[in-house]
Amino acid sequence: MQKILVADDEEDIRLIIKFALEDKGYKVLTASDGAEAVAMANKEKVDLIILDAAMPKMDGYEACRKLKKDAATKDIPVIFLTAIDLQKDKLKSQRLGAVKFIAKPFDIETLIEEVASALNGIGSGGRI
Repeated sequence: MQKILVADDEEDIRLIIKFALEDKGYKVLTASDGAEAVAMANKEKVDLIILDAAMPKMDGYEACRKLKKDAATKDIPVIFLTAIDLQKDKLKSQRLGAVKFIAKPFDIETLIEEVASALNGIGSGGRI
């Protein structure tokens, strides 16, 4: 069973994503900030990480930067899911190594499709 880490400071968002992905057969772990996400990714073997950009303690960009610099986590695909929908933020997430940038509000079915594509190495090929 593939394991996905969802990091978002909004509990409602975490739960919506968690239940939707679990319904598709994934095991889902959640974190409420970037620091917790980095620690969890290092502790648990996860197959994909969904990060919000704006979180307390450590934002998603810094979390992604740390994950991509660590040999143990650098190859884990990262999807940004955030309310910040500016071209500069999309480019920043791409430079950090994210495979996808999805703006909130989002369609849960689209997110599920992007998760499946990222886990199967299909789709953007590193392009956002």
